Amino acid sequence: MTDQDPLRPSGTVYGRGGLDVRTDERAGLPKAMIIGVGAGAVAVLGLGYAAWSSTGGADSEPAAAATAPTPAGTPQPDPAASSPAKAQLAAGSWLLSPLGDPDTYLTVNGDNAKMSPADPATLTVQAGLADDNCFSFRLEDGRYLRHYDYRLRFDAAEDADLFRADATFCQEAGTGAGTVRLRSKNYPEYLLHRRDDDSLYIDKPEGSGFTAESSFMVQAAS
Repeated sequence: MTDQDPLRPSGTVYGRGGLDVRTDERAGLPKAMIIGVGAGAVAVLGLGYAAWSSTGGADSEPAAAATAPTPAGTPQPDPAASSPAKAQLAAGSWLLSPLGDPDTYLTVNGDNAKMSPADPATLTVQAGLADDNCFSFRLEDGRYLRHYDYRLRFDAAEDADLFRADATFCQEAGTGAGTVRLRSKNYPEYLLHRRDDDSLYIDKPEGSGFTAESSFMVQAAS
């Protein structure tokens, strides 16, 4: 039996001493495979970061707030609310009164027309003698309202173009509901106008009160 050094392991040990210079193998994997796996992990991480960045990440700006719709019950402006009232004159029998004075009427004073609270004249309104789109006014005795030397008067019908034009008036909307303004057919710059003495003329618009003085209420004849 051979004596053994107590500091040496028993049995024979084979191999070279010093550093092991063989190919590094960890858990049975060669070094090339280990490097490849590491590179793949880095690539996966890079792709994930790119996807995260494309969606805005944590620093992306919030989406713009949607505009609140107009409530269904919100009233809309009525474009017709500020429009003048439509004229009310039509074919038939009518009384004509000044604006805001329903107890005063167009009356007959000899051959002339004027405004008065007594004896209202019932006017038969018909298509205009000179223009079917306008109107002419006839009394029960057959005389027509016409202008002569700018003053309004009643004359028997004449078979003449001048008479037919003098007796034709085109309506426009007045300043209030149920009111009209009457423009001369052959003097289109002139409108039927109530003067201070209640006489009636065709006049050119003049002064701040002209619009009211040339507006007339239409009332049905009783």
